[in-house]
Amino acid sequence: MGVTPVLQIIALVAGTAFFAVAIFGVFEAVATLRSVRRLSDEVHTRLVPLIEKANITVDAFNAELLRIDGIVTQIEEVSDRVSSTTNAVQDAVHGPIEAVSNMGARLRGVLKRHR
Repeated sequence: MGVTPVLQIIALVAGTAFFAVAIFGVFEAVATLRSVRRLSDEVHTRLVPLIEKANITVDAFNAELLRIDGIVTQIEEVSDRVSSTTNAVQDAVHGPIEAVSNMGARLRGVLKRHR
């Protein structure tokens, strides 16, 4: 047997091994892609409902914030009215008390002068 047939056999064995490794690589790549596809589908089926639930939760939270804003606005209006009423009552009571106090001071001054 000469050198050429031995080289041909070695090349044939090497080519067959390379082809087998390439086929194995292709099968592994296909299996990996299928696994990634299944994972992607599973994530999609689980993630979409979670996002929808989060959206509903955020909408409900916003509605509660609007409700609380309305309550706070009403409290502000009531406190403004109470403040206005308090000022009006204070002015209504303070005026006559001040008049009586001034009158008492004048009367005291008159009594001091006559003594």
